[in-house]
Amino acid sequence: MKRRIPLVLTLAPMLLAATPSLAQDAARAAADAAEQPVTQSLNNNVAAAAATTNAVNAAREDQYELDRAAFRAEVAARRAKIMSDEAAYAKQQNAYADAMAAWRIQNDECKRGILKSCKKPTPVPADFYQP
Repeated sequence: MKRRIPLVLTLAPMLLAATPSLAQDAARAAADAAEQPVTQSLNNNVAAAAATTNAVNAAREDQYELDRAAFRAEVAARRAKIMSDEAAYAKQQNAYADAMAAWRIQNDECKRGILKSCKKPTPVPADFYQP
């Protein structure tokens, strides 16, 4: 027959190791009390560094928003200039087309024998330009 060892005796060393003694608790409390000012000082340093970083980031964010607003204003000004240039170019094209139409009429009249049209100067697009 096998001999059985009671469960309590088997687990006893583990239970004793798992529960700290009063002396260990006192030692831990003393160590914690000694480390607390150092820990608090380190935490304060980290909090100050984080506050500085947050302030720097806020300033950078503000500058970034100002830069974006300036960029958007420049884009809008450029777009307005492009639209103005395109409108002027369209007017120039219309003036040239009108001058060419007048020249064709003048040329056709000259070919039909109307001498007055032959003696006229060639139409100039600037005369047809309407600002």
